[in-house]
Amino acid sequence: MPLPPICTTFEPYFLLSDEKLKDIVTHFKDEMLGGLGEYGKDVAMVPSFVTGVPDGTEEGTFLALDLGGTNLRVCEVRLFGHNKFEMKQQKYKVSDELKEGEARVLFDYIADSVDAFLTEIGSDISNNEPMHLGFTFSFPVEQTAIDAGKLLTWTKGFNARNAVGNDVVKLLQDAFDRKHIHVRCSAIVNDTVGTLLSRSYQSGPSLIGAIFGTGTNGAYIDKTRTIKKLGESKIKEAEAGGEHAGEFMVVNTEWGAFDNGRHCLPISIFDNKLDRESINPRKQAFEKMVSGMYIGEITRNIFLHLIDASVLFDGYSSKVLNTHYGYDASFVSGIEGAKSDEEVKKLIISQLGVESKLIEEDDIEIVKWGCRIVSDRACKLAACAIAAVVQHTGNDKVPEGEEDKGVEVGVDGSVAEFLPNFSERVSEGLASLLGKEGGKRIRMGLAKDGSGVGAALTALQAKKAMDRRSETNSSFVPGKTGLK
Repeated sequence: MPLPPICTTFEPYFLLSDEKLKDIVTHFKDEMLGGLGEYGKDVAMVPSFVTGVPDGTEEGTFLALDLGGTNLRVCEVRLFGHNKFEMKQQKYKVSDELKEGEARVLFDYIADSVDAFLTEIGSDISNNEPMHLGFTFSFPVEQTAIDAGKLLTWTKGFNARNAVGNDVVKLLQDAFDRKHIHVRCSAIVNDTVGTLLSRSYQSGPSLIGAIFGTGTNGAYIDKTRTIKKLGESKIKEAEAGGEHAGEFMVVNTEWGAFDNGRHCLPISIFDNKLDRESINPRKQAFEKMVSGMYIGEITRNIFLHLIDASVLFDGYSSKVLNTHYGYDASFVSGIEGAKSDEEVKKLIISQLGVESKLIEEDDIEIVKWGCRIVSDRACKLAACAIAAVVQHTGNDKVPEGEEDKGVEVGVDGSVAEFLPNFSERVSEGLASLLGKEGGKRIRMGLAKDGSGVGAALTALQAKKAMDRRSETNSSFVPGKTGLK
């Protein structure tokens, strides 16, 4: 059944050619190099001061805190070695008032939630020393140490006052101290870094950890020497065995802000509307095309435009369709996974609130088309990000004389987990960018509980650093902690 002509005028912004994908990757690599060379870039390329990945032998009990979306998650993670772990967790709702109010109130709420969690699980950790906590903070941070990082900007609906420009570890630790909670925030870790560490702990060394959920971002392992903005003295100190010793370091790309300058991304009128009405216009350009927070809203903008043109639902809308962020990515996933047109119709009625009598066969096809082109573009752009990192690190080619072990990518997030055929669609994009054989070398796998286990592994590293310093009163070498 042919689509109305108005639909085909939008398709070039969503059904991207191989040439367009390659152009995006070229720009992506350029922005990565810019962020590695200078501070203050959109793709910030933040050094994590994590100098390797786990080998699965790590042991210990740690707290993990995950802030980055609708919920705050508090976890107790027990690492048993042998790639095994056990986790207890509890989620706490973060209201819009907390997201947009004073930072002190937000961090006090976080501290209270940790305290409530410890009471609930009856933690048996000794009170002689504070519990070590890894803080998964899924927002752009300029990190200066494993336990220090300045918030660059809020994303994903957060806009708490008096936080930007401040050290988020200090904000949290001050809240613990005000409330006399015996917890030490010993490490800050982006959720992508946590995903990379978690995937490596459970399944062997990975090159990339990527989040495709409420937002999107990626971390990867690079040579420390490549991070030019650290300065030659710090790089030499690291390579010689200084405080942050190691030839390699995990870098948090902050790729959600790729192409904020609008040089290459295919920005449609629907993307412009979404961006204009967002709390952070002209920021997080890449994220607004890829992540779960936005793909539902893009389809809503498309459907409203078609309703106004009287080619969808006979020109009638609904309360849900008329509401800003009236529905989310779960509707898109539901339509993409529907087995029949009747199932699609039921979803339109139940989730969009459209009257049954208004839904014709043409309408069902248009809704399926709208969800498909938006999710296809998201998957192809996700492939661009992964391909750019693989090419940047030289892992698109197998060194001569070496065994081809492929490239492991740990992924986490609701889009990666629930959008139908996400991995297959990303793999199609990788084949277009890296060639058929090159695409096959990239192996993606879900990193279970990446933000929790990864934060615990980072807290383990930080605790060993503190123990080493107190015992020897000398510089700590992270490479000797079991994180190789």
